[in-house]
Amino acid sequence: MRGEARKHSPASPLCHTDTTTSKDTMHTLSFTGERQLRYPAPDVARGAMLALIALANVPFWLAYFPETPQAGHAALEAMNGADQWWYLARTVLVDRRAYPLFSILFGFGMAIMASRAMERERRAAEDTFSAEEVAGWHPVQRQIVEENIERHVRRVAARLIRRRGLWMLVFGGVHALIFSGDIIGTYGLVAVFFAEVVVMKRTWPRVLVGSLVAALSLLGLWGAGFSMGGTPMVLEYHGPVALTMFYPLTSLGNWLGATIGTVLMSLVVPCVMIGVGLARWGVLQDPRGHGLVLACVAVGGLGVGVLGGLPFALMQLTWAFAGSAAWSYLLFHASGVLGACGWLALFALVGGGPREKLGSVCVFLSAIGRRSMTAYLSQTVLFILIFVMLGVAGVRSLGVAVSGLIALVVWALIGIGCVIAEALGSSRGPAEWALRWLVAKSARRRPLPAFLPVLAGQSGAPAEAAATSSDAVAAAAAPCAESETPARGSVSEGE
Repeated sequence: MRGEARKHSPASPLCHTDTTTSKDTMHTLSFTGERQLRYPAPDVARGAMLALIALANVPFWLAYFPETPQAGHAALEAMNGADQWWYLARTVLVDRRAYPLFSILFGFGMAIMASRAMERERRAAEDTFSAEEVAGWHPVQRQIVEENIERHVRRVAARLIRRRGLWMLVFGGVHALIFSGDIIGTYGLVAVFFAEVVVMKRTWPRVLVGSLVAALSLLGLWGAGFSMGGTPMVLEYHGPVALTMFYPLTSLGNWLGATIGTVLMSLVVPCVMIGVGLARWGVLQDPRGHGLVLACVAVGGLGVGVLGGLPFALMQLTWAFAGSAAWSYLLFHASGVLGACGWLALFALVGGGPREKLGSVCVFLSAIGRRSMTAYLSQTVLFILIFVMLGVAGVRSLGVAVSGLIALVVWALIGIGCVIAEALGSSRGPAEWALRWLVAKSARRRPLPAFLPVLAGQSGAPAEAAATSSDAVAAAAAPCAESETPARGSVSEGE
């Protein structure tokens, strides 16, 4: 291959474009167990997150029992003491805390995916030049080539993120036929719209985008709380919901509106940008040396999350009047971001730093985390099976405390399945495999651009090598990024 001699020369001006590149490269070491040294914290966080997602989603299914009460006072009267106490705990620890955690981890995964894509595309571009060619360049030419390569690799990474986001929208749409609360489509939409922002070298565009969307979301949430009047009194989903032959279409329609609304009126986008920043910091990949910071964030974040959700929860239960619904509802949502950061810091501490062997808890959680999309979709399937069986058995309604226990059982069963799959040698779930395959197959082959222009008055400038590249590294997990097999004859786009 041309450039083989240059590739092994540490003095090559194209080995590392800048310090940011080398830092990002360090952060892309495998944390999925494909090497002897394992970086478990990200996968442990995803695995534990799925338990919170199950607890947050299970109330959706209670609405399909025929004697489920309407929301408000009817729902409150149907709760026993255990239900009320569980509702209080879920409100301050899980509700509006799970999806920000999901969003942060999704942003983290996109950043890792982009870093890996850029590093491989950068090496491919550099390998089109030999050491002799590089030695004969004018200093201005070197600078131009480095800048052109950097722009190229970021475009490549952005195309990958956008293409993956489009396929996530497809996955979410199919899932929405039975579960209108699907969140995969929301993250797919974020990936499509903000791909360029994710791959930008500078931090301020992500801060600006996150701040603007956060301001818009918080303003909308305050308005929603204000419209509730003196007390929200929502408690649970409205019920009972009648199942008709048009349910899939109705569910899909509700999902379409909710997906767009969630991007604009929730804190998903700001949390995604936080996740991108965490990936560049490297604290989640390797928590060593950050124990004190993580412990403070865990305690402080969870504490603020509890205190921020408490006024809204007490008003819901009519245990206390804590002021207007507008500010309590706003505080409930805003504090959820800090609560999510607290959960993430705690899970990072549990995962720990890189090591050869993991403890049983980390093995269990990381097995789920490596198959997070499959686990998320499996929750819907198991919820349907369990609640259908309960309905056939004559159950007419179900308390929120019992449903919480069912959610934990569902998560545990999925975890056992993931551990078994891990023991059998499977590195990913069927949903992850399908997404990677579709992303890889839909990639367009594009010629490498001309990185080296001919300067005025200079002749004999080296010609650009004829090389082709896929338009992305076809490597991404849900919500995190892992390896993908590159297409034959293309520049290596896989991990």
